[in-house]
Amino acid sequence: MIDVQALSKKYKIYARPLDRVKEWLIPTSTSFHRDFWALRDLTFHIRSGSAVGIIGVNGAGKSTLLKILAGTTKPSSGNFRVEGKVAALLELGMGFHSEFTGRQNVMLNGRLLGLTGDELKAKIPEIIRFSELGDFIDQPLRTYSSGMYVRLGFAVASSLDPEVLIIDEALAVGDAYFQQKCIHRLRQFREEGVTILFVSHDPGAVKTLCEEAMLLDEGRLVARGKPDDVLDHYNALIASKSPKQTGFTIERVAAPTQSLAVQHSGNFLAVITDVAILNDKGQTITTLITGQRVTVRLNVFFLDQVENPTIGLLIKDRLGNEIFGTNSYKMNQRLGTYNRGDTLSMSFTFAANIGPGEYTLTAAVHTLDVHLFECYDWADKILLFTVVPSSEFEFVGTAKLYPELSFDHTPGDSTRAREMIHQIFHDATGQLTMSQDSQKFLCKGWYEPEGFDPEHMRWTDEEFAFFIRVTGNQLVLEASCGKPDIATSPMEGTIYAEGQQVGMFRLTDAEWHTLTFTLPETLPNQVVLFTVRLNAGWSPAALLKSNDRRTLGILVRRIAIVSASVAENSRGNS
Repeated sequence: MIDVQALSKKYKIYARPLDRVKEWLIPTSTSFHRDFWALRDLTFHIRSGSAVGIIGVNGAGKSTLLKILAGTTKPSSGNFRVEGKVAALLELGMGFHSEFTGRQNVMLNGRLLGLTGDELKAKIPEIIRFSELGDFIDQPLRTYSSGMYVRLGFAVASSLDPEVLIIDEALAVGDAYFQQKCIHRLRQFREEGVTILFVSHDPGAVKTLCEEAMLLDEGRLVARGKPDDVLDHYNALIASKSPKQTGFTIERVAAPTQSLAVQHSGNFLAVITDVAILNDKGQTITTLITGQRVTVRLNVFFLDQVENPTIGLLIKDRLGNEIFGTNSYKMNQRLGTYNRGDTLSMSFTFAANIGPGEYTLTAAVHTLDVHLFECYDWADKILLFTVVPSSEFEFVGTAKLYPELSFDHTPGDSTRAREMIHQIFHDATGQLTMSQDSQKFLCKGWYEPEGFDPEHMRWTDEEFAFFIRVTGNQLVLEASCGKPDIATSPMEGTIYAEGQQVGMFRLTDAEWHTLTFTLPETLPNQVVLFTVRLNAGWSPAALLKSNDRRTLGILVRRIAIVSASVAENSRGNS
């Protein structure tokens, strides 16, 4: 059993080694470090005999948590309790001495882990046999490869008959044969009632070994549940880390064809509105026969102009294993340009050569071949369907389908576009700061600035967009530009509201400017998509000789909708 209550871990980060010495020696309240919280207020309970996977991006706090639970690191605050004999396989080679032989390290680690001399003598033959190191067992560890380190470490840890086993990504280093051997051993532990805590970036391993998963992000527990559901959340979280995904949102909404809530993620400049499976008569079905020819139809509605979108589908079985997936990009189909209000109806037609069982369908619209570049809408498990056996023949194994792709482009519907925007961004207000609360509405072309507080200002790309509720007749944009040659090469921009030009501006210096634009009378009291296009971007790498290779535009700290009188006062005070 593992019980964690309000667990946090803080590290002090020093810019230079000398700063650490200065903080020790100089009696002052001045701090020479910054605090980094690897874990923030974690609370969870894991019952005995459970197998739990811990996932998250690099730096999420996974390894720090396992080190605390294994007793090799102390928390900064909070409490935890681990009941039972603990065996841990953490960092590669932890507890090993490179000059000792494999056999000597087994003896040393065994004694450190609490085994007596007699117990070690009885276990050493089995440890050596499991590690399959042969004559290398009597060679110094400095001659070992990383895979041989893992073999020895896992053999020692698994020999202790633990009640709690903690593993941190170590199996990723071993070869495929030894990985399978370790997974088989872990399954035995699970059947014997051992509590397993397993960190891995391998979704297949987490689904195979674990009955539950937890997702960490920036030291916090953000999701817990069935591995397949948590891995869907993890998939969306990875996409949100892309530099192009400042306005990325992860939320659960009602599916159009079922009562269950579906997790959607993306910037929602294009939205999946309907997904259906059709038979050869064009009828919607949710039960099909193995080998039956079907069409999966996806309808996508565009809230902004998108060039060459990628439309894709992914079929998963009831355990979350991916059976088959493809998209228009992988099939070498370019779909053209879509404007605000346009609809795209995409059809994938194929023979459903899938074994009997229950399946889910995930649908997506993004750019290029995967959703990690710019994701508009990724709808996890938006459709459930069942495959029943065919009387023709039986088969086993994974599926390889050969879909035929077709699509239909419907011209824009501005009324429906406004309804869609209001449905998705109903909580929009008339002011956007650059804080986390406004991130959902900063939908395209935004960066967190290096060296500035992202709560107060953000860089833009040379084209950026945002949603805001028009509550007055003036748009106010507080902006600056850090381009070094701005005096000789001014930054110019054009602002569009729902594709209609509403103003232009020109920046000739690096000062902050309050830019004000009069809006059309048709916009008030609506949530509107504004797009700003700059005449050019600039690269810090080229102009400042830095490693920052982003294409930047301007710096923004506030966007607001005001009345004409308020705008006049704002200009007078700027």
